[in-house]
Amino acid sequence: MNRFEGRNYLITGGGTGIGLAVAHKLIEGGGKVCLVGRRVEIVEKAAEDLGAGGRALRCDLADPASIRSVMEELGREWDRLDGLVNNAGVAPMAGIEESDESLWDETFAINVRGPFLLIKYALPMLRTAAKPCVVQVSSTLAERAIPGMLAYNASKAALNQLTRSLALELAPGIRVNAVMPAVVETPIHEGRGMSPEQIRGMGRMHPLRRIGQPEDVAALVAFLLSDEASWMTGAVLPIDGGLMAG
Repeated sequence: MNRFEGRNYLITGGGTGIGLAVAHKLIEGGGKVCLVGRRVEIVEKAAEDLGAGGRALRCDLADPASIRSVMEELGREWDRLDGLVNNAGVAPMAGIEESDESLWDETFAINVRGPFLLIKYALPMLRTAAKPCVVQVSSTLAERAIPGMLAYNASKAALNQLTRSLALELAPGIRVNAVMPAVVETPIHEGRGMSPEQIRGMGRMHPLRRIGQPEDVAALVAFLLSDEASWMTGAVLPIDGGLMAG
């Protein structure tokens, strides 16, 4: 079933992990996808692997001018944007003693201001689409904080409230929802120096006794982007192996 046939999507942080898994879902459903990220070689390789429906652009979400430039360039190629997936983020491991102003500002710039500006600058293209929607990738830590990730916890909580606020402000024309994954097997953990065994070991935290896979989250994101979710907006949905149930 080509439920995304003829539709255009923008995914931030689309070169790996959840973003790339979402891209595959959209391509398989007949859509076109533009992947954006700071490391252009990664998103370009991912877009090449996606085939004819994929393309890539460099974007630094910490730089408002870079976001504006990407949307201007995309607007010259596409006449509309059917969906935006704000997936990119940073997750510094730092408590209050280790967090300085620059770490705090960068975390909020990428995790909150970046999605806000992308939606803002994408509005003309979104409003041209028949059934536009936005999906934000948040985290269970937005509502169930842990010590040692102060800026990340707070930024994801802000992203959830941004989602709810924009859902009200942009209704009925544009739907805005969010997903809150728990621990998912993505390259972000390796970047912190964790071994594969340590990453899989975090599965014990979840009632379903495993960590998530990018495809688990991508399936929910694809649903929210589809017409099947046409009566959903302002939802912030956990996908967490049961973590938040206890």
